[in-house]
Amino acid sequence: MKDDILILNNIYKIVDMGIIGIDNVLSKIKNKALEKIFIDERREYNLIRIDAIKLLGDYEVEAKGISKVTKVSSNIMTEMELVNNCNDEKITKMMLQGSFNGIIELNAILNKKNSTNSDILSLCQKLMDTLEHNIQDLKKYL
Repeated sequence: MKDDILILNNIYKIVDMGIIGIDNVLSKIKNKALEKIFIDERREYNLIRIDAIKLLGDYEVEAKGISKVTKVSSNIMTEMELVNNCNDEKITKMMLQGSFNGIIELNAILNKKNSTNSDILSLCQKLMDTLEHNIQDLKKYL
């Protein structure tokens, strides 16, 4: 049960960070097709986040997202990265790195924690598939 909660909270944090990242760059994207990819990614992340909240509710636990300090730090880092060179390719590289980081985080937690809950394992796979799909979509914009 403890591992299940930890896995679900990590899923929640990964998608929370993805949503924040997208929100930080969405208004800066010039290519409409790329903008649509980010909007679709955000929608998918939100669905996964809702599923994680529901599953955590089964354990009577509230989801723990990323901290306010991390959110502010992410906003500042994004602005600093884009201040001198704000273009779609730079944004794409940043978002690709975020997807790679999500895959690394998800694999790390799954290698340390065990769950036999099929709903949780299915949600992990859904997130992994989403991250990998995002990477494939974004490669075209490098």
